[in-house]
Order: sequence, then structure tokens, then C-alpha cells
Amino acid sequence: MPEWQDLTQPITERVTTHPPGWPYPEFEAYKSHESDGVNATRVRIVTHCGTHMDAPSHFFSADDHGTIEDVTPDEMVTEGVVLDLTDVDRGAAITPADLDAATEGNPIEDGDFVVLDTGMDPTETDEETYLREYAYPGVAAAEYLVDAGAAVVATDALGVDEPGASIADHEVHRALLPAGVRIVEGVANLGDVAYARHEFVCTPLPYVGRDGSQVRLLARELESVEREREESEKR
Repeated sequence: MPEWQDLTQPITERVTTHPPGWPYPEFEAYKSHESDGVNATRVRIVTHCGTHMDAPSHFFSADDHGTIEDVTPDEMVTEGVVLDLTDVDRGAAITPADLDAATEGNPIEDGDFVVLDTGMDPTETDEETYLREYAYPGVAAAEYLVDAGAAVVATDALGVDEPGASIADHEVHRALLPAGVRIVEGVANLGDVAYARHEFVCTPLPYVGRDGSQVRLLARELESVEREREESEKR
């Protein structure tokens, strides 16, 4: 079978957090094999670092909007497209015209998991550049994605809003989340991923009443899966 590709950042004590100044993850050896006969670790982590998903309650009241445990199994195992936005200048807004070009021959279908490859690999980019110089969907592009039927908008940047935007100016979050579009940020390892349709597995942890979670994000090119299935049926 075609191999799954792991698009998840490793979680370390220095995984980039956003915005700058948010705490890094902390790992404490709660039990050790040497002392207790078993290893167990206590973790302290912000829900919005590494490869993670935003729930609507990230920017809206948890009393009135969905929280991360509302993500269903059907949403976690789905299909969608990876789009080439690497020609968009760093720090610039992605436009509807950019999305038109990226979806030519690789269209967005209703309910798709849409990955925006801006060329910002979190595992290969220094932290300052990663936080300050990424391309991002402008509000018009966010509305384009909503109208196209995207169920998830994922990006290799650590944010979908303009670098350095204040909380009040996070207009893209406020365009996507109320429309029922989930946001995944910090996607990694897109360098070898085809701009095509894929199967995706994206699994947040069901933190009850919370605003987000790290995810394990996997992708497998759908054409390769279908081609191998057809070849198997011919045997």
C-alpha cells in the first residue's frame, strides 16, 4: 500500500509557540524506571503550539461555541487537497486569485480538508522567521475557502492571520471558525507531498470544554491508493 506521510511536528521543549512569549512545553519525569519501576511523565503544554487544531472556542465563548471534543471520527478520517501556495511572498496575504491558480486541476470539493503549502517548514525554519514571515490567507481568501466548501483549512505556518496581528485583528479566525471550518496550524513535512487529493487522518485529543489540541496529522495520496487497488483487483 502507498505509505502514509507524517505531517506532524515533533513535540519538544522548544517547539515554537505562538504568539511569541507563550510558554514552551514542559515535561516532568513523574515516575522513573530507576526509582519506581515505571516511567511516567507529567506534561504542561499550551494547546496552540506544534501541529494543532483550533476549536471555535479558541476565539469565541465556550458556552456558545464548539470545543475540541466535538470533533467527530468522520472529521478525523477524511479526504482533501494539498495546494501549492509557495509562490506567495513571505509575509503576504494569499488572495482568491492565488487560490484559483492553486486549485486549477486540483479543485476543492465540498467537505474537503484543505492544506495550504506556503513553503514554511516548521522543522527547518528558524523561530523568528517562522513566526514573522509566513504567507497567510487574507479575509477574501478565507471567504473563498468557506464558499468552496472547505471543512478544514490547514497551513504549514503557525497562524492563519497576518504575522504580528493583535488578537482583535485575527479576522481570518473569525471568518472561518463561525462558518464551521476547523483550523489546523503548524503542519510539517510538506516538501515531499504531492499537490493532489489525499486521504487525511487528523486526530485531536478530546479535552472536554477546551479550545484546541495538538493533532497527529497523516496524509496518503489518493491517486496512489486507487491505482494500487485497481492493480490488486486485476491480479
